Amino acid sequence: MKVTHTYDHFYLWHEIEAILKGYEADHPELTTLTSLGKTAEGRDIWAIAVTDSATGLHHEKPAYCVDANIHAGEVTGSMCAMYLLDSLYTNCDEPEIRKLLQQYTFYVVPRISPDGSETYLTTPEMLRSVNKMYPFDDLQPGVQPMDLDGDGVIRRMRVKSPYGVWKVSQEDPRLMVRRSPDDTEGDFYNVFNEGMVEDFDGVWVKQAPNKWGNDFNRNFPFAWEPEIRQAGAGRYPLIHDETKIMADFIVEHKNICCILNMHTMGGFYLYPPGFKSGKEAFKADMDLYKALGKMGTEESGYPAINVRDEYVVAGSGPIRGLFDDFNHFAMGLINFTIECWDLYPRVGVPHEMPPKEKSDDAQYDQMKKVYQWADENLGPEAIKPWTEFDHPQLGKVEIGGYDYKTLVQNCPPKFLRQEVEKHGRFMLREAKAMPRLEVRNVKTTPMGDAVKVEACVYNPAFLPTYVTKEALHLKIVGQLEASLCGAEEILEGKQTQQIGQLEGYSGIRAASYMGGQTSMMGDPCEKKVSWIVKAAPGTELTVSFKHPRAGKAVAKVTL
Repeated sequence: MKVTHTYDHFYLWHEIEAILKGYEADHPELTTLTSLGKTAEGRDIWAIAVTDSATGLHHEKPAYCVDANIHAGEVTGSMCAMYLLDSLYTNCDEPEIRKLLQQYTFYVVPRISPDGSETYLTTPEMLRSVNKMYPFDDLQPGVQPMDLDGDGVIRRMRVKSPYGVWKVSQEDPRLMVRRSPDDTEGDFYNVFNEGMVEDFDGVWVKQAPNKWGNDFNRNFPFAWEPEIRQAGAGRYPLIHDETKIMADFIVEHKNICCILNMHTMGGFYLYPPGFKSGKEAFKADMDLYKALGKMGTEESGYPAINVRDEYVVAGSGPIRGLFDDFNHFAMGLINFTIECWDLYPRVGVPHEMPPKEKSDDAQYDQMKKVYQWADENLGPEAIKPWTEFDHPQLGKVEIGGYDYKTLVQNCPPKFLRQEVEKHGRFMLREAKAMPRLEVRNVKTTPMGDAVKVEACVYNPAFLPTYVTKEALHLKIVGQLEASLCGAEEILEGKQTQQIGQLEGYSGIRAASYMGGQTSMMGDPCEKKVSWIVKAAPGTELTVSFKHPRAGKAVAKVTL
């Protein structure tokens, strides 16, 4: 698909802002740009709504919502969100995109944590969500990460020690192997982040806890637990401006049907729940995720898996306070989380689902493959050999290794275009699965001095109008409304009447037998409504249908 912008680096906040404002200036008929609020450092959290306003306002159509950088360092995700926008605007006159914008709305929040991402992209620092101290108010004792050698990257630092647990690999001097119980001769090391030792006593060196430990994706008000049981949770749900802004946005936009949270790393299409087994959720909803996720696998090669059952390490506990659990189990929406950049499968280490703790040998083999892949695909500069450095506190140490930010956590820039394209294709496919309304078979039948008006409304899409069984269970989604306007008098039937929900074709069971294929119909995808009215010949009547999630459809008939 044609695009306008380049995808050879990770955008800073001002680049994202300039592109969004450019869309607003060049395509006012498609664009509503809104600041959801400002961060502590004064940056806007932008949300853009994209739809063809000639066919309805953005809140009147089924909506597909994409967000990124709830984890500040996962900047490949924000580039995927920007690529989606680029695809929509650059190709807005092409038939496929024009039709999508006529029928649907796209909401995109490309950077939930602008302050955190700016720190990540403009300094050597690593962080999860935002550059605020938590859970400690002060730096804790131990190695605090710092770029000591001035190369712009915080790498690994090895320190010789008689009780070191690592030694140099005989296969590749850049690699370290675990010291065995009978190793008594030679050089041994302990390995830490490159950095300075806070509260150093001159003897003992350890790794310090993360100074910026907030995790926005553990701060949502569904299955939330405090820090002692869920790291990064925050002091209470939605304590952060950024998380409250996103929760409010989802609650206020009742037309949202599907949400896509863009993350990195690993190479997965994840779906909820994370706080409990998928076996405890509605099977029909889990089946929707499997069908939609299959499209993600077709486009990216990434498996579509359940968070709790297949993604978290076997034997570990639930994950709590997740954004996608909030969106599915509190709002009744379809929510995928894409973990971009599949380094380990690329290097020849296949996914294991659920993952298990790796042995020392397995971890060494994995690291060796990463180094070999980096050498072959990125060149010798990708891995810095262990290089002696005169540490102000520790004396002679060695610094080396790769840039975690752009090899493991995010894709190297040379692979960025490849990464954003495949997820962009999935987004356009998934959007087409959202429910929508169509009207047909509108007819009038004279009945003496009156006229009978009939119309059928149907949902031709994959998803039902209510989107998920969880939404029905929560009783948070409105019904389909039918209304008739223009008649002198309605003799039978209410002018506006509620007619329930419409299934999507996902609700029709398809099966193959020896005798061929068959469709087993369930609840209806189409309903007929009727009125008996009094109106003069030549009167134009308007039959309309609307649903909070499925949008609206209108038909006119002249008597």
